[in-house]
Amino acid sequence: MTDEGNGIIRLRSSDGKVFELTESAAEISELLKDSPREEDDEVTEIDIVRVASQCLEKVVEFMKHYDEEKMKEIPTPLGGSTFNEVMDQPWYQDFVSDEKMDRDMLFNMLSAANFLGIKPLLDLTCLKVTFQITGKNAEEVS
Repeated sequence: MTDEGNGIIRLRSSDGKVFELTESAAEISELLKDSPREEDDEVTEIDIVRVASQCLEKVVEFMKHYDEEKMKEIPTPLGGSTFNEVMDQPWYQDFVSDEKMDRDMLFNMLSAANFLGIKPLLDLTCLKVTFQITGKNAEEVS
């Protein structure tokens, strides 16, 4: 990537939908950061064949927001007994709220974050899952 981070990255989902973001927003992803590019190309297209468009759209939304407002590192030990006590940034709370993201999408996001090497998104989705399953037995979780 160029030092300026001015280029455009186009990500194509497994079902062919294309999403755009700046190179600087894409830097959060180890996979995208390490993807080969031509020096003189202003636009780079990358196929993300393991992620469907509905999920990739949310991932790109996260990456763009993270580029504007970094997520605070999640402390270990957690230092709170609820998700909102640990994650005190409203946008990130809302991003993975039960109203905006069902369980299937949450797990798809977790998988996409792992595949793309987006540690903050992986941390956020794992934190959400942790609080969703805390205090539940195996039958309640499945």
